[in-house]
Amino acid sequence: MIHDLILACLSHDLEGLGIKAFEDTTAIDEFIHPCERHILLDILKIIKVYHEVVEFAESSGSSKCNSGETQAVDPSPGYYMLNLSKGIQSALEDYYEEIFQLVSYCQDNERKSLSYIHDALQVKLPVLFCLRTLTMEIQVRKLRGCSMLYYLLQRSEHGDIQLEKVLKKVMQPVKYAFFAGLAHWLLFGVIDDVHSEFFIKYTPTDSEDSKSCKSASSSFVGADKTPEDYIWQYEINMDQLPGFLSIIVAEKVLFVGQTVLVFKMRGNVKTKSKTDPLAVKLAEMSRDDIYELWSGRESEFFKMVEDLNNDDTINVFRVENAINDIKKYVSMRLSELAVNEVDLERQMGLVKDFFLLGRGEFYLEFCSQLIGTMETYREERFKNITRSFELAATVMGITDDLEKFSLTYQRISGEPEETSDFHILQGLTLKYTYEWPLNLLFSPKAIERYNKIFRFLLIIRTFQYEIQRVWAKQTWKAKTERIALNNKIVNLRNHLMFFLNNMQYYIQVDVLESQFGILLNVIKSKADFEEIQRAHTIFLANVLSQCFLLTDSKEGQMNITGCQPQNPIYGTLLKLFGICERFAHITQVENPPDDFMAEIDSLNERFGVQIASLIKLLVDVKTTSCLGPLSQLLLRLDFNHWFSGKQNLSEESIFP
Repeated sequence: MIHDLILACLSHDLEGLGIKAFEDTTAIDEFIHPCERHILLDILKIIKVYHEVVEFAESSGSSKCNSGETQAVDPSPGYYMLNLSKGIQSALEDYYEEIFQLVSYCQDNERKSLSYIHDALQVKLPVLFCLRTLTMEIQVRKLRGCSMLYYLLQRSEHGDIQLEKVLKKVMQPVKYAFFAGLAHWLLFGVIDDVHSEFFIKYTPTDSEDSKSCKSASSSFVGADKTPEDYIWQYEINMDQLPGFLSIIVAEKVLFVGQTVLVFKMRGNVKTKSKTDPLAVKLAEMSRDDIYELWSGRESEFFKMVEDLNNDDTINVFRVENAINDIKKYVSMRLSELAVNEVDLERQMGLVKDFFLLGRGEFYLEFCSQLIGTMETYREERFKNITRSFELAATVMGITDDLEKFSLTYQRISGEPEETSDFHILQGLTLKYTYEWPLNLLFSPKAIERYNKIFRFLLIIRTFQYEIQRVWAKQTWKAKTERIALNNKIVNLRNHLMFFLNNMQYYIQVDVLESQFGILLNVIKSKADFEEIQRAHTIFLANVLSQCFLLTDSKEGQMNITGCQPQNPIYGTLLKLFGICERFAHITQVENPPDDFMAEIDSLNERFGVQIASLIKLLVDVKTTSCLGPLSQLLLRLDFNHWFSGKQNLSEESIFP
């Protein structure tokens, strides 16, 4: 019987049928001495704990999970779980060695004692209890991937030397899976992560890819997608970000892998104009492009990551230092190419000229081509926006500079007046064809932010042009028909023009020039690419903030029919733009409405209320923030309290 007990300690029978059958009989009561019954029951409990641990290990690391077909159907175990199973089996080696010694003892000695077996197993009980607690915690909390590795790291910091040694054995294969995935991503830009266990994940943008492209190692990019789109489908998986890595370090890891992808697609960029089939893209993605990035140092960096895995535990400081060293090298290499080969300073100058309306004379000509001649009424304008953009470039002689930019118009639904200037301008999108390797700088999100600023500035510039035409039309009409100018129309036109001019000057000079100068200084200082990328992100964030464009409106589209509650300044500006548009419309239609002057009076009153509201909001923001340009805007917009004082007087006359 003692020999059977020892064999049960080695049995991998998940059901434990032999022990269960033994317990179900009356053998313990009939054949075991009362003094040894308690000892036997304790031995059976130890065996039960062992069976629970082995059951978890074998169910998680079963051969079924290793087959590709079953893995695709049921990916629940995961690669990290398979390695955890290996770690548990490795941790049980000392236990098996103790059992083998017991077998030898029982074979060599006639006198066999349950107490001796119990005492020998009791020594290994803390290890078995620790492993069972570990497996139960992982099951209850549904830990997997990097989050499971972080849990193992926490448990490995143990006061008991024996248990600490065991837990390090359990963690070693899981740690290997982590650093193997880290090395593949950092050095080759590859993630083979079917179960989403790594802290960098591949997220396809369309539903079709999401079903078949959870692992991005087998395909580069779909036939209908550009390589630039592929880079931004990688992001940080916050659910799997281990606690020993900060979000800043994770962003550095993401940046390095994306940079490798940029180098991988260099061949695609060179021949993209010739052909686009997926097979050609994959064929041209040669290793030479990656070698150009690493310059023969890839083995050095691989050894650096490999050494991290050789440590008994995860040394957080060594991991961060290794990532920082790799990131620094990659960033400097990318910066050299971006500044020297592509002339980043000139590229940013072009972005400023066209996205930020730096070339005012070009956009003046564009407004002229877009709106038409003075005799053309609103209903006949905006015939061909793209054509107007190209004609303006031809007239100004800047077609070479404009070859990287293209203007498109997409009709927006949901606006009350689809023929309004505001609605049409909101459908404009300026596309920029940037050069390799600026893929990491001009992300789709960054381009959308540029377009948000571009549309906002173009709306102001267009309304300036339209209201200037009101003055020209009224003057021309007074001279040809020999009638006096209408003072109410002229005064309202002057007030609206004053508001638009000051808004444009504030954005172009106080905001854009100062912020762009800061960005340009970073580029000229030959900083590493990550610093340039960070400065570029800060530049866009500051411009959007100081232009009051940080809103939650869908896709950044503006709506002049209402105020955005999360940004009252933005909503007030939209209402003022609505007044400008309405004024330009009613003063230039061929047949003015019967209540023309009554509507002019109404617009004048609405303008007074809204401009006073804007000034009050700007004063409140200025007192609670450190935005210096706001002081200049307030000084110009409400010099000597012209608008705010006038509004206060009107309110006192209404409510004495």
